[in-house]
Amino acid sequence: MKKVHIPSLPEVEQKSPTGKFHSYCRNISLELSGTRAGLWGGGHPFDVQIRRIPPGAAVCPFHSHMGSWEMFLVQSGAGTVRAGSEKHSIKTGDVFVHPPGEPHQLVNSGPTDLVVLIVADNPPLDACFYPDSNKWSLRPPGKIFRMTEADYYDGEEEPVANPAGYRPPPAVAAPDLTPFAQRKVHLDDLKWEPWSSPKGKFSATGKELSIAVGALRNTPTGLGGHPFDLELGRLAPGKSGCPFHAHSSQWELYVILTGTGRVRADAETGTVQAGDVVVHPPGEAHQLTNTGSTDLDYLLVADNPPNEFWHYPDSNKFGFRAPRKIFRATEVDYHDGEE
Repeated sequence: MKKVHIPSLPEVEQKSPTGKFHSYCRNISLELSGTRAGLWGGGHPFDVQIRRIPPGAAVCPFHSHMGSWEMFLVQSGAGTVRAGSEKHSIKTGDVFVHPPGEPHQLVNSGPTDLVVLIVADNPPLDACFYPDSNKWSLRPPGKIFRMTEADYYDGEEEPVANPAGYRPPPAVAAPDLTPFAQRKVHLDDLKWEPWSSPKGKFSATGKELSIAVGALRNTPTGLGGHPFDLELGRLAPGKSGCPFHAHSSQWELYVILTGTGRVRADAETGTVQAGDVVVHPPGEAHQLTNTGSTDLDYLLVADNPPNEFWHYPDSNKFGFRAPRKIFRATEVDYHDGEE
């Protein structure tokens, strides 16, 4: 079981030469995995960090991603979000998301530090465009540049007089983005949704933050889903949210906000408290239980793999997301029923 305690993580200062862009970063995923890469590089499918921005500073220049999604939860302070041609005020408890293609920037316009939790996916390739300075960046290879337009065959063969020129076919136009105001909610405006097993052994309440800002549940990004899911959960004393289970494909990361609890992870059992973060990769059976006398609140970050099933070791059951079936397996021969 991989676990870190947020207050013990180093705050890495990131500051531009004049201080216009200034923040302190606690990179939770980096501390848990040791790499900034996604699954393709041995890391996680998402990146979770906490940023503290001093008054008057911005996190980074106004920019848009070609591939990456970014979701923000304001933990304290106030600020201003530039989103395309709009500006929006944000405050403690606000949640908002920026899909690829939307230029955005977060500025601390309040009198105290602005602290935000940021979740981003980790696509293997990404590029950023900076409209204010007409620059681009590529990851990889980590280059910042301005474009000088060239012909498709420039440098590939000997030049000829009066070339006709060639351009690759234009890309399909991206769909219009949902207005930013529809991708921003406040925690207090969302209702707690309860769920419980028939006899109440497993029960919890939650707020589905990604769903609230427009994500479709269990849906690929191209069809209206997001590449990760963010939820706020609450366990009453003595309760577990669900049975001990393992995912075949999905990663889950828990940020403990309040209370104390116990985590089962395969054959290991450990304690958690406010400020702890635990990550469960696919294949690791896990369960969170509130062992304290007050509510245990947590944030859950999960990726959204297109196909998924679960295993419940305590009851020897399996479950499929689609079709939505829970079953016990009866072993058969590979060709049984085929010939």
